[in-house]
Amino acid sequence: MENYILDAKGSDITPLFIGHEVCEPGHSFGPYIRDCYLVHFCLCGMGVLKNKDGVFQISAGQLFIIRPGEITTYVADMNDPWEYMWIAFRSEEKHFDSHISVFDIPHGLDDKLKEIISSEQHSREGCLAVIHELIWHSTHSEKNYVGDDKIHSIRRYIKYNYMLPITVNSISKIFLFDRSYLYRTFKARYGIGIKEYITSVRMQKGLEFLQSGYSVKESAHMVGYDDEFNFSKTFKAWHGYNPSCASEKIQENHRPYSERNPHNNDKRQE
Repeated sequence: MENYILDAKGSDITPLFIGHEVCEPGHSFGPYIRDCYLVHFCLCGMGVLKNKDGVFQISAGQLFIIRPGEITTYVADMNDPWEYMWIAFRSEEKHFDSHISVFDIPHGLDDKLKEIISSEQHSREGCLAVIHELIWHSTHSEKNYVGDDKIHSIRRYIKYNYMLPITVNSISKIFLFDRSYLYRTFKARYGIGIKEYITSVRMQKGLEFLQSGYSVKESAHMVGYDDEFNFSKTFKAWHGYNPSCASEKIQENHRPYSERNPHNNDKRQE
């Protein structure tokens, strides 16, 4: 892993550090809260970002944004782990639309950051140029979504109706959207397919119900699954453990961090 601290001088945007890593399968970082903006550029491979808005599948050519104060976890794919670069900065102003966590890397911007990282000087001015272009691109992308309130309404509909037998087909009929167009537009805005988003909401709610003391059968029913087996299978694929183990995970998470991670005292920035 390469990580370089940048010299901070007066500016409303202060570059902090840049870095690069070729990740091992399943390499993860988090859950963690940052006090700065941190943007990762996925150069190749795949991985997953988890934040308050859900779970985002990320592949080569995309970047993902972590904002100050957000709780995030990101994990490299087990079969095709990602290689990424990152750039962090601090600013008193708010940047990037709160509903957008993932978008395509602006053309050539990854090459600019790669050149800065490989350079011995690690130019602060070059980093500022990359950050400003990022902000401009995200703002430009946001404007493309201004008139598309239906997509936001669909996301809200899923969030509050996850317990119903909703599907991509049923949603496309309710909101009068072509299925293919709905998929492309939803993924372009939120970085995740609509089917995967439905699953992410249900799995998060299912976990919350299990942690509140409901049985696996009850939790499955409350998040729209008639079949307890299908719920358990999806839950395990999503969270990495069986739903019957949810209470054990609560006890595990309540143990001191040093006991849960006796070998993870690495405070590196990545």
